[in-house]
Amino acid sequence: MCEADIMKKIFSVFLVFSFCFVLIARAPYVGAQGHFEFGLHCSKWSINLLRSFIEEGLSSALETDLKGSFLSDIQADYPNLEEMAYSQDVAFDSSGNNFGIEVRWYPGGANGSFSLGLSIEKTTMKVAVPEISASLSLRDNITAQEAHFAAASSGEFVIKPLSFHLSFRWDILPSSVVHPYITFGVGAATGAALEEAQVTYSYSGDLILPGESPEHYEDSVSKNLKQLKEELEAEGEEFFLPGFLPFIQLNLGLKARLSQNICLLIDAGIWNGFLLRGGVSVRL
Repeated sequence: MCEADIMKKIFSVFLVFSFCFVLIARAPYVGAQGHFEFGLHCSKWSINLLRSFIEEGLSSALETDLKGSFLSDIQADYPNLEEMAYSQDVAFDSSGNNFGIEVRWYPGGANGSFSLGLSIEKTTMKVAVPEISASLSLRDNITAQEAHFAAASSGEFVIKPLSFHLSFRWDILPSSVVHPYITFGVGAATGAALEEAQVTYSYSGDLILPGESPEHYEDSVSKNLKQLKEELEAEGEEFFLPGFLPFIQLNLGLKARLSQNICLLIDAGIWNGFLLRGGVSVRL
């Protein structure tokens, strides 16, 4: 199913739920004070607050695979070379953005604290290892001559889910012109978002042997998770992809009333990472 079809389905669900909101608000038992707000927002996403922790974990996790990849390529040409020492430095980075539309229902009216929201979100999340500097010392097990291999590697993972969210918000001192609020929400994107997520990897390095010109090695791979899963399963390895991508939201923010019906919002918090968001809402 293409992304356009997925977008149509999720948007249809969004419209259905929004319509149900309207029916509930118009029901006699709700009363006349409840109101809706329609909002638009955009955000910056990253997990760079955890950069040092992630770099340490990645360095440990990648060492075996990277070293094995380098050795495999080199020993295919020089089977007598064996590892003496290996070291690497890993740099991590992440970035992304988010855009969404939202309908919120305040059952308590203009000065009500609690609201229930439905939103449709388009998020881009990129986690990257922009630089891995690796150094591998080798020795010929027959001649005892030493060799050195220096390489630079990089990789990234990009996912662009389209998701549907339900959120609960509590405005603190809602009658104030400027007041804080807290939002908790959950959401999900279809498994297609995971299947279409893109993985890219490349490396380039030179092997220096005594008395010989440097020999260059390089490789690069770019594929989505569905292709990677199929390749690994064809080799007899397991690769699990869940049927959906869950989201958890926990934000703290400030809401400023510009007029009777228009408000500006800014908040920060957790969104499968860390999010800084700004938006505008209009009371219907």
